[in-house]
Amino acid sequence: MSLRFIHIVSITVFLCSGTTRSQNLVHNGGFEDFATCPVKMSNLNRDAEFWNAPTLGTTDYFNKCSKTKLGIPLNFKGKQEAFEGNAYAGLYLFAPKDYREYIQVLLKETLQKGHRYVVQISLSLSEKSDGAVKDIGALFAEKPLSIHTKRYLSNSNLANKEVQTTHAKQFLVNGFLDNKKKWMQLSLEIVGKGFENNLILGNFKSNRSTEYIDFNDESPSAEGYSYYYVDDVSLTYLGPEYKPNEVYVLDHVNFNFDRFDLQPKAKQSLKDVFVYLKKHPNLKVSISGHTDDLGSEDYNDVLSRQRAKSVARYLMALGLEKNRITAKGYGNKVPLDTTLSEKARRKNRRVEFVMTEFVDE
Repeated sequence: MSLRFIHIVSITVFLCSGTTRSQNLVHNGGFEDFATCPVKMSNLNRDAEFWNAPTLGTTDYFNKCSKTKLGIPLNFKGKQEAFEGNAYAGLYLFAPKDYREYIQVLLKETLQKGHRYVVQISLSLSEKSDGAVKDIGALFAEKPLSIHTKRYLSNSNLANKEVQTTHAKQFLVNGFLDNKKKWMQLSLEIVGKGFENNLILGNFKSNRSTEYIDFNDESPSAEGYSYYYVDDVSLTYLGPEYKPNEVYVLDHVNFNFDRFDLQPKAKQSLKDVFVYLKKHPNLKVSISGHTDDLGSEDYNDVLSRQRAKSVARYLMALGLEKNRITAKGYGNKVPLDTTLSEKARRKNRRVEFVMTEFVDE
């Protein structure tokens, strides 16, 4: 039984499950692995390993091995070297009558609820495109999508499908994606909901809602073509998502008896906290140290302060400003588990933190 009536969230760190933070969770993100060398157009499903089209849109796959119009650098849409390696995909992000093409890939593992990830792609506008767009997005699905349409996928029509999906989220861009010579790098941060197994990329807006510029026709009703090459798709783990004013128990910061030194896994958990605080300069952190029920009250008060200070010192050593950290010890006054077992005592030998809005004085 816990004596605390507050929301406590344990932070799961991927090092426990063997996943490294730099690992790309997208299978074949560079499109290098293929079943057969491209011969015919509309060939993504047939030729590229792990990738497919989730709709009836005829998405293309290009590879340097091809001697047809699906080669690299020369192909039926112009000339472009791969961002890296020998292959990339191609799809329409804008076309008359709301025609769209998408690419879909199975992830290496299900995303963790409440954890942050970043999607990164390299994009290049094909030379034969009539115009350029600002709109490209990503959504995630529990199961692979297979939708019988050639038109755009909106959040509303996806909500009516049996497969659970997230809402499409737009990559942030500074202007029109109009570079036909160099690859443009785009990124998008998301927070996992706990069911995502597949990533889908494309333009999820109608022509009317898409920001489009026609190079030959300046009228707002112009409906040309915007065809893009896509390469180097990655999804990598960033760390947990922390909410202000909620109490978090730091994962792996359960101290050995009568000790306040940090273990290696505890340091990795604290690096997650540090990275999050550096990305959110409006937040400060309050750290509280706790002990088990063994020992005198006075001694436990001192020990709990040392544990909180160990965490604070480590965060400052990583580069967090001193005025953004407070540390306090509570001894054994606020246990998570009151049963007199070794398991309960180890749980109580912990550090918690709360992030709150920071005001620079």
